[in-house]
Amino acid sequence: MEYNFIKTTTKSGVTLWTLSAPHFNSVSIGVVVRCGTRDEMWPKEAGIAHALEHMHFQGTESFPNSLKLSEYVEEIGGRMNASTGREKTFYYSRVPVGYAERAVHVISEQIKKSVFPEEKIPVEMKNIVQEMNRRNDDPPRYLGKLAMEFIYKNHPLSKDGLGTEESVSSFKREDFLNFKKRYYDPSNYVFLAVGNITEKEALELFDKYFEEKSKIEPNIIKNEAVPAQTKKILIEKKDLNQLHIRMNALIGAGKDKSSLYLDFFVGMISGGMSFPLFQEVRDKRGLCYSIGSSIVEFSDVGFFDIYIGTDHKRYKEAISATLEVMEKSKSDVNLLNKVKNLMIGRLLLAHENTSNIIHAAAGDITFLGYPRGFQEVKKEIEEVTIDNIKQAVDIYLKPEQILTTMLAPKDFIAD
Repeated sequence: MEYNFIKTTTKSGVTLWTLSAPHFNSVSIGVVVRCGTRDEMWPKEAGIAHALEHMHFQGTESFPNSLKLSEYVEEIGGRMNASTGREKTFYYSRVPVGYAERAVHVISEQIKKSVFPEEKIPVEMKNIVQEMNRRNDDPPRYLGKLAMEFIYKNHPLSKDGLGTEESVSSFKREDFLNFKKRYYDPSNYVFLAVGNITEKEALELFDKYFEEKSKIEPNIIKNEAVPAQTKKILIEKKDLNQLHIRMNALIGAGKDKSSLYLDFFVGMISGGMSFPLFQEVRDKRGLCYSIGSSIVEFSDVGFFDIYIGTDHKRYKEAISATLEVMEKSKSDVNLLNKVKNLMIGRLLLAHENTSNIIHAAAGDITFLGYPRGFQEVKKEIEEVTIDNIKQAVDIYLKPEQILTTMLAPKDFIAD
């Protein structure tokens, strides 16, 4: 299995990465825009990157409303969506083979020809406020927001990607146009095409629908140091029955090899139900229903995360058991080999779906500058050693470096 991306450049000067796989029955098209929520000017623009993405679904020059826009893709069985992160916004569509032009066309309409109908802005902003409310009613997700604010302090990454109810409710058409003018330009685009499409076909389509030349300088993220955090624990109380915990530690930048090794470590401790966090903390000791680990990467400084939902009377035991698992697992060669097999297997499964491939590619572009092919990822997996894992854990995940955020019942008293 090869699955390598081919790099070309469109007439407008934008890099296009194409992964051509003739046996697929679908094509996924994507446009990475190098701007995200950390580019907002707070508090006035809080949440505007995400709100702008929403408004790109509310009507364009050729598709006057969200119905016509989505229908154009859905009537042939395709799907379209977008996501806004701290450092990128990603527009994508997956369509059956033979309909790649629709996917490129609809994304070009959203990015280049959205009309921002005045009457839809307050309606859609109310929907985003409901999105905030839903997040705030979901303890693990709300805790994630608190943890980001706690571990990043006053760093731009600490800002809530959804913004504030006050800012979002105040957005006007001019606000969207101004933000878009600053960042939505070919200098900040990367194009992706994956599936049953040739490099030549993809290039012709992007040349047809994205013909403009760059007018501004590319958006380059200014790396900033995270302010030192003197507190180690943050506790917020709500009307809850369970104590929710996030254990976090800052890690290296997205290009740092430590991110790769810690991603392996995440798999080693929480790759599934047969892995140590689930087996030790949940299955053997009955300390939680839900527990899991992940890493989140950013250009300058990412973070390691463990989430635990537990009985507030046993939270110390749950934290202690988790730290025991981490310490024991970092030197376990058998566990490393097990997660290597798991990761290669999941890589194979992911490469049966063009949507999975294009999302992974968008992440690689953000942090590495290029999308990795199947063989490159497989080789990286095979070359990781237990010494790599142990060294990364010892550098970044010492117990004294871990910051703990808790969302607790109102009657909880920390001891």
